[in-house]
Amino acid sequence: MIASLFYSLLLSSSQPLQLGTNVPVTSPTNATRQAHCILQQMRQPYQLQTLPWLRAKQEVRMQRLDGYFTAILLPEMQHYGELSAPMFLENWYWFTHPDSLGIPTTSLRYGVIRGSHQANWFEVMNIQPAVEVNTLSELLQVLHRHRIDRVLLDLEDFEHTTAQLAIDPRHYKSEFFRYVPLGLFISYRFLQQQPDFIRQFNQYIHRCAQSPFALSPIEQERILHYFLPLATQLASNTELRAAVLASNQQPMPVSELHRLDQQWMDEVEQLTPKLGEHMLAEPLSQFLVQWQAQQQGLVTEIILTDQQGKNVAISAVTSDFWQGNEAKFLNVYQQTAPYFLDAVVFDASTQRFQVQLSLAVTDSNNRHIGVLTLGIDVEQALRRQNG
Repeated sequence: MIASLFYSLLLSSSQPLQLGTNVPVTSPTNATRQAHCILQQMRQPYQLQTLPWLRAKQEVRMQRLDGYFTAILLPEMQHYGELSAPMFLENWYWFTHPDSLGIPTTSLRYGVIRGSHQANWFEVMNIQPAVEVNTLSELLQVLHRHRIDRVLLDLEDFEHTTAQLAIDPRHYKSEFFRYVPLGLFISYRFLQQQPDFIRQFNQYIHRCAQSPFALSPIEQERILHYFLPLATQLASNTELRAAVLASNQQPMPVSELHRLDQQWMDEVEQLTPKLGEHMLAEPLSQFLVQWQAQQQGLVTEIILTDQQGKNVAISAVTSDFWQGNEAKFLNVYQQTAPYFLDAVVFDASTQRFQVQLSLAVTDSNNRHIGVLTLGIDVEQALRRQNG
């Protein structure tokens, strides 16, 4: 389980940041390593000390502490500070004992780990746990003995601990609940002194990420079962194929490709995406817009590229024009694999989690001529497939 870290930011820039944690400071947790990496990149000295999480929240409220790792932005804390972009994602599922499946939700007995993020979430949701324990192992043993009916846990934590306890995880009904972004919570008091701190911190998160957040095997299966047939049907559309073939007949010099890509990105950054809006107004792009609208919010974007990886049609203005150096293109166009499912990413502008499904666009001889990519609202998609 991701360790909870706590940030004490001093107003004097000459003093190191005081970081607190509720686990030994030598613990090799991803949170500790990533925090160290980010602060090093920012050239910000810091120190670690032991501090319980509940106390950290109180210290922020009392203006004696300026923030804490890793945080969920609870409603009660919105008045005290701001949460960074996610450093980590936890994948929360409900796990229900098989003998409790017929019990009404309001009558279920819930269990929780004392002081955990889930315990705080229960408080927000007005769920009164029947049992509180100190460790994940204890909680799963209590569930296994059917002293409680249901728990809310990170999927990876659940699978890892059931393996340690020799409990078959398939014994329990699992339902996706939500992804939980964990980050750095900074008090408004500190941000008044350094208003650019969160923006700078966010810029370094991706540089210090330990590994991408991948869908679990069962989640991949669910996403592919629903979306791969849809994407395959769309990729075989006659108009899409014709547009890709026409674009391939007009290859662009590399220097011009990079120039247009840079212009496209500059315009997007300056909020004047003339190139992007011009492509979005094209009939084929509008066809993709209409097709996306029929998916009831499950599809967040569509990108059609040719054999060079440059945009041919889009359903929304993309961040760049050339996709040819990105995984969604390289893992499909130059490979024999029928599709590529990328890692989950968090879109800060929409506050949604997205996964991209890409597959080859082929000609009549089944040769790769381009790539079609669907952006999928993975939380909404998994919730619809619960059960």
